Amino acid sequence: MKRTVLLTVFFLTIFATYVFSDFNISLQSDSVVMGGKLPITVELTSKDGKPVQFTLKAKLNLGGFDKPEVLTKGISVNGKVTFNFLAPRKAADVTITFTAETSTKEVFTQEVSIRVTEKDESEFSEKLSATIDSFRGSVAIKKANKKAWESITKDTLLQEGDEVLTLEKSYVIVKFPDGSMTKITENTQVLFERLRKSKEGKILVSIVIQKGGTYNIVQKMVAGSSFEVKAGSVTAGVRGTEFGVENINDKPVVKVWSGEVFAFFGDDFVIPVLAGQTLVYQLGTELVQDISQLFENTELEPLAEMMPEIEEMFKEIQETIEEPEKPLTTKPSQEPKVSEVEQPSQPKAYIPPLGVETALKDNQKYIVYSISPEFSIGPVTLGIGLTVYATEVGGTLYYGIPSTDPSTNIINMITINHVALNLGNFYLRYGNMPTISLGMGFSVRDYFKPYAKSIDTRLVLGSFGTYVHLPYEMTKLWPLEFVQSDSVFAGEVELKSVFTGMDLGIAALYDTTVSTVNTLSNATPVNLSLSGYVRYPLMNNFFIGAEIGSQWLSDMSKYGLGAFGGISGKLGIFDVIIGAYGTYNGFRPFHFGRIYTIQKLKNELPTLSEDVMAFGFLAGTSFYSDIATGRMYVYGNFEGDMDALGELRIVIPQIGALAGMFIYGYYFDQTPFSSGEIFDNDTVAFLRITYPIMEKNLVAGIVYSWSGTNWVQSIYIGNEISW
Repeated sequence: MKRTVLLTVFFLTIFATYVFSDFNISLQSDSVVMGGKLPITVELTSKDGKPVQFTLKAKLNLGGFDKPEVLTKGISVNGKVTFNFLAPRKAADVTITFTAETSTKEVFTQEVSIRVTEKDESEFSEKLSATIDSFRGSVAIKKANKKAWESITKDTLLQEGDEVLTLEKSYVIVKFPDGSMTKITENTQVLFERLRKSKEGKILVSIVIQKGGTYNIVQKMVAGSSFEVKAGSVTAGVRGTEFGVENINDKPVVKVWSGEVFAFFGDDFVIPVLAGQTLVYQLGTELVQDISQLFENTELEPLAEMMPEIEEMFKEIQETIEEPEKPLTTKPSQEPKVSEVEQPSQPKAYIPPLGVETALKDNQKYIVYSISPEFSIGPVTLGIGLTVYATEVGGTLYYGIPSTDPSTNIINMITINHVALNLGNFYLRYGNMPTISLGMGFSVRDYFKPYAKSIDTRLVLGSFGTYVHLPYEMTKLWPLEFVQSDSVFAGEVELKSVFTGMDLGIAALYDTTVSTVNTLSNATPVNLSLSGYVRYPLMNNFFIGAEIGSQWLSDMSKYGLGAFGGISGKLGIFDVIIGAYGTYNGFRPFHFGRIYTIQKLKNELPTLSEDVMAFGFLAGTSFYSDIATGRMYVYGNFEGDMDALGELRIVIPQIGALAGMFIYGYYFDQTPFSSGEIFDNDTVAFLRITYPIMEKNLVAGIVYSWSGTNWVQSIYIGNEISW
């Protein structure tokens, strides 16, 4: 009887608690900007308002909490707790499920939704420059939009897009306008991805560690400012703290000496790292789909090492042959001597790029001799050169850029090789034509005309962006002459994150001069491409997208339609894309590509075919590393009719007495591996092997070109710098 009474009381207690308890989740707002904080209050009380002891756990699809244990073992709460939701680095809808379990095993569950909105960075419209506080040893800088490394000096200004490289036993200390400082340690390469400021004094700093590590002391910033350091797939975001970030063997490590750092994993999840902690992410550049996997592959350990005072930390470690390195021992009162820290490298004489090369332009061969120095003044880059050319060895020399109307006026030897204006949200460039890809590259992918210059401009206003390509070049300085360098015009308009993080865009390309002469069988050519596309971020660095395109004959009598859907993204150093497409009325995927100008010159352009439907695939990758860059694509139908395109550039550094080597190769075949042959009569390929005479500015070597039946050898003297 007594046992029955006890059981009855027990179950009545459970029932009363469950029925009459009140489980509430309070949000300060139902939205938060990406990367921001949002306070959440969780409360469990009895009917009479008394707090109930419980264990709180949570599950979410994106973001994190400043009390991360709520996502693992749970936290013990006496009635009420308030903590912060940490928003991911992308706009999305977040769903959080909270579960409260009392000591008597009653379980309460409630779900909330939070909208993460796009962060408006349009106010950061002004460029920010960082200065060199001090450096030691071999430190180099590569300015934005340039390929040449130069020795750093005390007067060097660092701007957005610049890269810095330190060698063994070298370092550099970078100082920002607000007093924050970053030490780039030895054997480190970093990219200053963003350096901007607002009119109100807010700063936007983003540093990407490609290898090596940095130590950072960030001052307390104005609300709305941002200071980030990225290593692999991990981004350390701070508001005022002392911390270090390393990227050794693609394994990100975050160390925090004071303050708090938010470690963002891609754009999806975030874990706070507190003072005295070290975070090690075991998966390197790999990303996870679930936050539980993230905790399984992330180590949070006590930070054993001490961070010295800022100036003492940057003192040189003295070494001798007999003695190994010893830990730094410093006294807070010591004042460093400038002479001990600063040791500028011996400046090198500037050698501008030189060139003696054969150029094929509009079916005419030229021998071009050039020297092309360049200068940077704030946001403006200017390249002024001296150029002469001839149509044969020993022939008459003409001045300026090769033209069908040659000039003998020596003034025209002065040429404007390139001009660039970079204001952050506005970019204007005149120079050698870049490769052009529009949308997802389904109809227009890597279009390019060799030895042609163009005017290219891009404007970004918030989520709106536009790009315009105009094929004009200046051939004479006196009298001033601008001519059309190519017949293809192109443009694109894009709206980013307009709907649940989705990007929308439209693109167009128009060839003004293609005719029936340029096609197979003298058919009417395709001269217009119109397309619309949509991209949606799946996870960090990966997108799913679709493009619908149309190609029109020059007399507008017929058009072809095509649709492509696929996934593109980044895995380590590799950019990959894979997808499938369908076409109707002879639409040709990648019609306006790298090979288009060659087919046009040979009068071998394909055109629209009969009213049939076809299906095919695209798979490929491009990659970038310190010594090699390249790409390889295969695309075609499922019946075996496909094209292959490949490009590879290898830079072999100096090793001992060997000065190094540059290797560049290109391959395109519309019938790859046919009959077991890699090279056949429709293969376009060449291989260039050069050796440095004056670094990259003057090289000499051999070029092997595939004629369709055999390799043709020629000599190349020029430079390995393309702008």
